Amino acid sequence: MNVCIIVKYAAILGGLTFLCIPIITTLTSPSTSKLPQISKSHSLGSISYFKLLFGSDQKNQLRELRSALFGGYWKYYDHEHTPKDGVSWQLPVDATLLSQSPLWKLINEIIPQTDANGSTEHVDARARVLRRGDNVKIHSSCNEVESGYSVLLFLSQLSDKNDYGEILFFQDDDVHTTIQPVQYGLLVWSCRIPYQFQYPSISTGFGQVLLQITIYNKVDVKPTYLPHTVKHFPVFRGTDAINKTFRAEDHLTSVEYTALHRPIYVLDNLFREDLLSELREHLYLSSQYYYDDSDDAGETDNVQWISGHRTHEFVKSEMWGIVKETLTQITGHADWYPYDVSCNLNRAWDHTRIHKDCYDKDEYTFLLYLNPEFKPGDLGGTVFYEHEDLFNIVSSVQNRYGRVALFHCEIKHAARPPHAYLTNARYSFAVKVARSKLDAVQREMQQSLWNDLDDEEKPEELAKLTEELGSDPDVLEAHFVKYFLEEMEKRHEDLEEALRQAGTG
Repeated sequence: MNVCIIVKYAAILGGLTFLCIPIITTLTSPSTSKLPQISKSHSLGSISYFKLLFGSDQKNQLRELRSALFGGYWKYYDHEHTPKDGVSWQLPVDATLLSQSPLWKLINEIIPQTDANGSTEHVDARARVLRRGDNVKIHSSCNEVESGYSVLLFLSQLSDKNDYGEILFFQDDDVHTTIQPVQYGLLVWSCRIPYQFQYPSISTGFGQVLLQITIYNKVDVKPTYLPHTVKHFPVFRGTDAINKTFRAEDHLTSVEYTALHRPIYVLDNLFREDLLSELREHLYLSSQYYYDDSDDAGETDNVQWISGHRTHEFVKSEMWGIVKETLTQITGHADWYPYDVSCNLNRAWDHTRIHKDCYDKDEYTFLLYLNPEFKPGDLGGTVFYEHEDLFNIVSSVQNRYGRVALFHCEIKHAARPPHAYLTNARYSFAVKVARSKLDAVQREMQQSLWNDLDDEEKPEELAKLTEELGSDPDVLEAHFVKYFLEEMEKRHEDLEEALRQAGTG
């Protein structure tokens, strides 16, 4: 059995395609000491910290686990759905699959006093990412009528002594014990003991990745899971009909130009309230995000949480009809087609960067702001710069609910995080368009395929494929989906074999 995670581009292409990665199930039994390096008594139970459970082979497997989790889709719990300890980013792990791993066997050996007897009926298991800015709170994994144990596996290496990331345990409203995280350390505590995470320091650019498991003793109530539904965008299944009297100029608030005469349009009230509400509700409750904290050097946006969506569904929607008609009326060109549809999520402590959306292209980005609670002074807008003078701001667009910034893709710009007092996230919905469907399909193919090649080599591969199949965009799109899914299957098989070998010896 395998632990399944969702691969980003498979979700974009059509249906939620799962890539099953047998990470935990290949973890071989540790051979080192099972004695804790820290052991503390508490009025509600005990706290034990094991720093030396895993040898080098097992650590390599756990490193693969962390990498695989980064390739999965994460759920962001915002507003009233935020978990009680305040850690918003989670990826549920199937406890039944987990129970077949040597890691599960080890856990049951460490806490033999639980009467679960290896059963997963009362187990909650999930990967989590602790980020600076999380609204962390004191919390207990069990209530006063429940009992059991919480297990926390630290999967990140905090590289500096000033990176923070410790976990605090409380007794009588005071700190009882503080544990400093060590990569691959395993922390076990009685689940009634109150705890609180200290999120990483502001100088730490990445999140702290954790695997947290709560094992309840046999009780009448099973663990309660937070809402985590996966469904199609409701707005993506609507009609593409729009009001024939629609005039984009009626919604035009302002327009600014760079020195190269590239435009930045600001439009308000393009979409009906019901369309905005449906889209916003999906992004809040049902959308899943790809996590990237690599902090790549160079001209990237450094947006670490992105939710990609399917262009072939989006073009059937009423929303796309409005987007396309707006582009047509403003630019005078009628054949625009999307190649990238996504939601970007930023919080107050994120570090976004100046970047361009394209190079040497005549394309546009349609950026929709989706925070009705934002008001003037809450920040979270977008700043646009002159091409050769990044100290010269051409325009600063305020984040206003339902507002659109429509701009040429070669204009340098940067998203701004929201105000520090806001604990909820900034949502922006971006549609990047090419001048024709053929251009769009080819752009999407270059973004998604041949990931083992440099960007400079991809056009050559695309030219070969176009020569073979022709330039009909519908044919290319169909081939693209089929080819990509085959590649995903091959990668699955290769990774499965590599992990099977890594678990031996």
